[in-house]
Amino acid sequence: MVLEPSEARDAQSLGEVISRLGPSLLTVAVVPEGSLDRPLTGVSVNDNLLELPAGTGQVLLAVGVDAYTRDAADLVQRAATQGYAAVVLHADDPLPEDVVTTARHRGVAILTAPKGVPWVHLATMLRVGIISSPHDDELAGVALGDLFGFSNSLAARIRGAVTIEDPQSHVLAYSSVKDEVDEPRKETILGRQVPQRYMRLLQERGVFRQLLTSDDVVLMDAMPEVALSRRVAISVRAAGELLGSIWVAETGQPLADDHAAILHEAGQTAALHIMRHRMELQAESNLRRSMVRDLLDGNAADVAAVRLGLDPDAPFAVLAFESVGGAAPSNRLLPVVALYCSTFRRTALTLDVGPRVYVVLTDDVSDSGGLRRFADDGARRAASALQAQVHAAVGGAVSSVDQVADSRHDADRVMRVLLRGATSRTVADLDEVRAQANLLEVLDLLRERPHLRNGPLRLLSEEAGDRSEALVTTLRAYLDHFGDVAAASASMQVHPNTFRYRLRRATSLAGLDLDDPGERLMLWLQLRLLG
Repeated sequence: MVLEPSEARDAQSLGEVISRLGPSLLTVAVVPEGSLDRPLTGVSVNDNLLELPAGTGQVLLAVGVDAYTRDAADLVQRAATQGYAAVVLHADDPLPEDVVTTARHRGVAILTAPKGVPWVHLATMLRVGIISSPHDDELAGVALGDLFGFSNSLAARIRGAVTIEDPQSHVLAYSSVKDEVDEPRKETILGRQVPQRYMRLLQERGVFRQLLTSDDVVLMDAMPEVALSRRVAISVRAAGELLGSIWVAETGQPLADDHAAILHEAGQTAALHIMRHRMELQAESNLRRSMVRDLLDGNAADVAAVRLGLDPDAPFAVLAFESVGGAAPSNRLLPVVALYCSTFRRTALTLDVGPRVYVVLTDDVSDSGGLRRFADDGARRAASALQAQVHAAVGGAVSSVDQVADSRHDADRVMRVLLRGATSRTVADLDEVRAQANLLEVLDLLRERPHLRNGPLRLLSEEAGDRSEALVTTLRAYLDHFGDVAAASASMQVHPNTFRYRLRRATSLAGLDLDDPGERLMLWLQLRLLG
């Protein structure tokens, strides 16, 4: 990731880049004399399978290297030989002495990043930080990731109302203004997204196309017919990726004379803010997912509840959703279920685990009928949205957070019945399928103890040979119909006399006594295991 010549002209020193990115992203662990003044020329990623290439003035990301092994010191040694200005290691604790000593001796700066920060984010932010103009400092004085602070700072400089949006025109941040703003901006901020009718206008006028294909400032004249004031906009990119756009609307005064230059500078600095904002959102999302997982697993559930803002002593219930045969994987099912929950149960927590999506509810869970209807409606809407059959399993309501794992266990038992087709239902609670759920667990015990599968059926298979399948089917039909030969033979579409003959043949070959209740029960369980 070496900079192009046009980018390298504006490249920053190591000290300037570290200052711009802030200590919460990168910490300076080793600073040999003069290392902070070295101009940076790019970012490289280590590959343990390849020889380390020359990297004069570059920052090397130590991907695949444990900072607390000898490999880290070896990499620093090689980086110095190849001319790298700095090495970034993933580390949450102080570095080993051999790494520190090697870096100081060879004049290579060592930066550390928290282990939870992905390398791809570090690479992108470093690259943007290197090419950001030094004149951005007026805007970069805002804490990295504070998009609202950045919007206000930019609004003051450019003398307009600022909105920062993602590539889908969702509002990430906006400035506060004292002057009157037009109706489209009010609607955009209130709805946190550009209204569809205005998006169509922008699409028709080619504004989105210009933002997508150009780094230049885009001018959009006022449209009095829809009360839209004059606007200027610029796209925000990092390493070729479109991160969003900055929009500036005129208010009660003209924009600053140099608004185009200001907006160009802001576009570069905004990339760092949006990237950092993304990282913070991802970190927050990961933390929230971890806490919801703790609730479902019963792992310090009371602590997780408090951190999620829930009352540990409130009642809870868990629902589970899953598509048949994985037709809609959880990464497609989760957003649909989450949207449904946010509409009708705003306090609901959602999490996907494997192919399954769980919903933790804490409001109005004592009404079992209401839970059942909520699950049924959610499954129906998800199936319609994804064009796939979706099952929903309702776990029982529990009295406190430390029993949430029990409700999840109930939901899992129900879902197993639904997915196995042991019932015609697509939505159920445990009371509706308890017998089938219990039977599946009994069959699990039979599978775990092979000797329990020995007996008449194995003997029948050995004695009947190729005919054993027809005889086994006859036994299953006889037991399923409680010994009613007429009903059992009709289910197999054979004559009752043929059915009786097969039944006598099966009992004779296997040595079965169908008058013995115990033998009938074990035979039925073994037949279920085979089925």
